[in-house]
Amino acid sequence: MVQITMDLINKILLLLFLISIIDITECSRSKYVPKWKKQACEIPALQNEHSHYTCGDNGEVKCLPGWTGDVCDVPICKKGCDPLQGYCKRPGECRCKLGFYGEFCNKCIALPGCQHGYCNNSFECICEEGWDGLFCSEPICRLDCHATRGYCDWPGECSCRLGWSGETCKDCQVLPGCLHGSCTKPLECKCDKGYTGILCQTPICAEKCHKEHGYCSKPGECRCRVGWWGDNCEKCYPYPGCKHGTCKKPWECNCEEGWGGMLCDQELTYCENNEGLCENGGTCISLPEEDGNYKCLCSQNFYGVNCEQEKKPDEMFPMPMVNKTENKPVLVTSKKPVVKTTTTTTTTTTTATQTNKVTTEKPILQSLSTTTEYKNEVNNET
Repeated sequence: MVQITMDLINKILLLLFLISIIDITECSRSKYVPKWKKQACEIPALQNEHSHYTCGDNGEVKCLPGWTGDVCDVPICKKGCDPLQGYCKRPGECRCKLGFYGEFCNKCIALPGCQHGYCNNSFECICEEGWDGLFCSEPICRLDCHATRGYCDWPGECSCRLGWSGETCKDCQVLPGCLHGSCTKPLECKCDKGYTGILCQTPICAEKCHKEHGYCSKPGECRCRVGWWGDNCEKCYPYPGCKHGTCKKPWECNCEEGWGGMLCDQELTYCENNEGLCENGGTCISLPEEDGNYKCLCSQNFYGVNCEQEKKPDEMFPMPMVNKTENKPVLVTSKKPVVKTTTTTTTTTTTATQTNKVTTEKPILQSLSTTTEYKNEVNNET
């Protein structure tokens, strides 16, 4: 015999309550139809060939497949079609609103001309990382790249404009070819200490280094060219083997007094050993044997190998060269006559020779058409 308990009674009552609710719901569904659901069926004028519904036994509107709404006038779009950016005019369609595209109209159309950007709404251009500008066409250069001296074609780069260099384009670029110089502005070449020249390519030699005979390959040097020597390259090398001679330029051998020969190694004593060679006050100069042993330096009025011949008056006063084809006045200046006497004395005879040298101080302006006229003027003065 089943024992009835209070717990069992409660469960039975709960089951009966639930069954009654289900019956009431089913009853209301079959009998109660909201007014707006009946309206389309109650008004015949709303029923036509374009209607997308049918009427039930109780006057309820039932939509045809693919349609929804109070009077079944709203088509059901393609599944997945964006509810905001898509729409349809017939069931199963998915038409996109302006600015959107794609199968489900879930893709926006970016601003025309947008290069490195994207959009969340139509006609936007949201730049990708590293790009800037209205159309996202301007790359963002390296953070410390100089704003005006540098540029970039791709984000994070730093390319330098003409005349600038360095990782961040903050350093100026020297003039191309500048060897030992620097710059404070583009394409400049300021020479370092010790260098000169347009491209600072020439070292400055030691201060007293001869400009022609010396040179240097680095500042402060003084290297001598071939044939020269000395601290400042001011001394020449004489001809090899030169004994008693000097030089003014390389490979010379200019003999000292009393020496001769190609190497200045022959002592010249011919005049000392042969006195009286030069007459009329001439000076004897010893020479090497191949040059004739000696030569005479004659006084003013004598000439010849041994100064033995006296000059004639017309040889003492040579006539000036006159161009006979021209007849132009010439200014001739001379001094008053001066008489010079030269006396030569020996143990046996005494000879006095007078030489009259005629000059005039008075300037004579004349037309030198012939040589004869010039001689006459001189004779008149004397």
